[in-house]
Order: sequence, then C-alpha cells, then structure tokens
Amino acid sequence: MQAVGQWAVAALIGISSTSVFAGKPTAGGWEGKTVTASFQPLAVEADGAINPLKGYYRWRGLEVVPQGERALDAYQRYHWRDLEPTPGNFNFSALLNDLATARSEGRKFAFRIRMMAGYDDGQIYLPADLVGHPSCVAGCGFWADDDPAKSGLTFVPDWNDPYLQQRARHMMTSLATALGSSTADLAWIDVGLYGQYGEWTIHSGLYASAPSGITPITEASKRGFADMHFQAFPGVRQVMFALYSNREALNYGLNQQTLTQLPVGLRVDCLSRAGFFDQWLNHPTDWAQFSNRWQTAPFVAEFCNFESGDPLNNPATARQQAAQFHISTIGNGNFANGVSLSQRWASLSPQEQSDLTALGREAGYRYALTQSSVTLTTAGVLSVSAGLQNLGNAPAYEPWSVRVELRSGAGATVWTGALPGSLGSSMGGGSSQSTSGTWTLPKTLASGGYSLHLTVRSGLTTAPRRALLLANAERAADASIPLTTLRKK
Repeated sequence: MQAVGQWAVAALIGISSTSVFAGKPTAGGWEGKTVTASFQPLAVEADGAINPLKGYYRWRGLEVVPQGERALDAYQRYHWRDLEPTPGNFNFSALLNDLATARSEGRKFAFRIRMMAGYDDGQIYLPADLVGHPSCVAGCGFWADDDPAKSGLTFVPDWNDPYLQQRARHMMTSLATALGSSTADLAWIDVGLYGQYGEWTIHSGLYASAPSGITPITEASKRGFADMHFQAFPGVRQVMFALYSNREALNYGLNQQTLTQLPVGLRVDCLSRAGFFDQWLNHPTDWAQFSNRWQTAPFVAEFCNFESGDPLNNPATARQQAAQFHISTIGNGNFANGVSLSQRWASLSPQEQSDLTALGREAGYRYALTQSSVTLTTAGVLSVSAGLQNLGNAPAYEPWSVRVELRSGAGATVWTGALPGSLGSSMGGGSSQSTSGTWTLPKTLASGGYSLHLTVRSGLTTAPRRALLLANAERAADASIPLTTLRKK
C-alpha cells in the first residue's frame, strides 16, 4: 500500500455510493458496473472490536475489565523449579496445557519464566538441587534478609554462575523442543529468568550479605539470559523489560543481537503510575535508542497495582501513558488487588471504570475502510481500489492481507483477490493508505448474482488469526465489509 494524504474530514462524513452500469451485457458475460463508496469509521468510544496484539490481553487467567468478547491473547508465568522438578527431567505440562487451552479458545499464548518471585518468603524458585551444587562456583546463590522488620529470608540466585546459566539454557532449549511446531501459537515470549519475578531488577541491598565469589549480575550475564530466549525461540516474537537500569542489555536485545527473526519489543510492568516513565524522559539520549521501537514491535504493559482514588496511580494516567508511548496491549487483571477478585471491577469509581474501558479501545491499531471504488467490465475485468485509515496509536505487527472476495447467493466464497501492501506500514494517528488491484474473473463462474466483500485475513502461514475486525459500522458478522453486487449473465 502506498501512503496518501489523509482524506478531508468532509469526505468521511456519512456513507455514500454511486453506481454506473456500462452498456448492455454480452451473452455469458458480466453486467458492466462502476461503484464508488465512502464509509464512516466508528468513533473510538463506539468501537468495541477485539483484535490480536491490541487492547487487553488475558492476564494470568483474568479478564477484569468487561469487554464484548474475550481477548485474543492470553498470558501466564511459570517458575523454573516447576518446569524442572528433578535435574534434567522436565515437566512442561502446565505450560503446554495452558497453550492448548488458549488455542482451543481462539487465542495465542504468551509466557515468562522466573527463578525468583518473592522477598523474604523463604522460597527457592529455581531447581532445588542447584542450591549448593558442587558444580557451582559459590553455591549458585545465597540467603539474604531483605527487610529485617519482616520474618523470612530471600534466596538470591548467583546469576553469574556458569553452571546455573548452563542449566537455564538447557531448560529453555528443552522447552523449545517440547513446544515444537506449537511455537506458531505463541503471541510473544516475555524475556525473563533474571531478576525478582523475572522482571530484570532486584534490590541491590541484598548483596551486602553475599558470600565471597557472588556479585551483582554483569552485563555479560544479562546478555546471556537474553540469548537463552533468543537462541531457543528465534522465530517467536519477544519483548524485554524497558528499565533504565537495564539500558545496556536492552540495547543489546533490541539493537545489537542478530539471533531473532522478528524485532524485539518493549515491556513495562508499571503502567498507570505517575512518573514511571521519567526514568527515560529524564535521559532523552538513552531513550532515543528505543523510543521508536513501537513502529516495528509491540510495546506490552501491565498496570502497577492501584486502588480506587489514588491520585498518583490510576487508569487516567494509564491512558495518557499508553497514548504517549504507543503501548499496544495491556494485561487485564493486575489491579485493585486489595479486594476480592469478584470485587475488583466494582471497587472502582465510574470514572475509573470508564477510563479502563476506553484504554482497551484506544490501545494499539484501529483500521477502518474509508472509501472504495469497484469497476467491472462486461468481459469480467474487475478493478478495485480501497482506502484505509489507522485511527489507533500503533501499527499491526502480525502480517495481514487485504482481500476482495466474491460470494455466491448462498454465501460461498467463489473467488478471492489479494490487494498489495502491508497494514503495518501505517503507524496510526489517522494515517491513510490506498491499495488497488485488477483481475479477470474466472470464466467458469455460473450465471447469477454475486456480492463483493473486502476482508482483512491473517497472513500467518501456520496458526492464522481470525479475520481482522475493521472499525466500521458496515462490518458484517463475518468481519467483511460488503462493497457491491455483481451479476453474470
């Protein structure tokens, strides 16, 4: 698709069409016809369309913000200890079952693996045999007291230990083998393993009690943990935590490594907290390395858990941040954790609920058909042009194919033509594209009436998505937009 100037607003108000029939049809030929039409895109507040990699994703089994239908991506986390209960023996059944469930529900799946998930909880989240293993340089970790005012200790893995890294790498490659062709059902992988909750950060004060030979993670080790993901899943989309403290590792993952086949995206876990992005805005030169990554890879987010009425951590701030930083998809569940699950939504004010509903509609792409032109000659030469706008805040990241489909009176698709171009070239903000194609319809088509539809189909060769829902009131139940009717003698 070639980008064109945004159409004047007047041309988009209302739906209009004109139709001209060109001469008499020849026996066995087509009725010549020329039709032009304008379409009115839906206002964002009227657009409840659910599409992949935009709006809300299912967060660890939860979808708290009500939507018209379920999300098309689901996300879960796992502890390394549960995936490798005994040395070299892996049990990926929980992850594989969750992926299978997502697939059966029409979703793709995303996940993160962690080897640390709590402070002063007395838990070990990596395989227990690693603690004090003779192959470790200094026991592969140590116990530390994060908060003396609280009971319990924290086990801190030795992220730099070669044996620990070797085992982690083996676990990741074994997972890739277990998934096999099912990797086509993965929406993204959340690059984890390192840091508290696998979120690439840890309380530095813990190292005050570290034994000799254990130090905070090095940049080389950070790259090593990123590479474990990239090497095991080179063809799967991945995202990395966008923390200023990890800017060197982030620069490696996004701009320097050549292992991944798709651009690596960004990830944050504190959408909604005022000032969270100041870590980048206060360092504009560093942020410049990553600020445009949203143009080629998704920016994935979770909320910082908030309670109703918090002036510094709230849904209104989340909306502003999502728009400013082009965040595409957000976890639908991790907020208002201070109340019961059944009360999370009800505990929020009407304005907070409104902001969360709006955020789901605003985040990510929103493509709409704005105009079409159809010409059919009596010899069956069909020409179609179409204009589309991206009214969202980011592009589509998966491949999509804009198609015209000819359907019989019984509704069967009897012919399809692909229009050239890529939806991903439209960045949002009302940017427009045009595309056109010309074909000769099959002579074998039977006489009678046919309807011509525009449909956006998944371009994935395996595990394709359902048809994309365009932001148009004219959209039919099957996601297509009827353009006109054609008749063959």
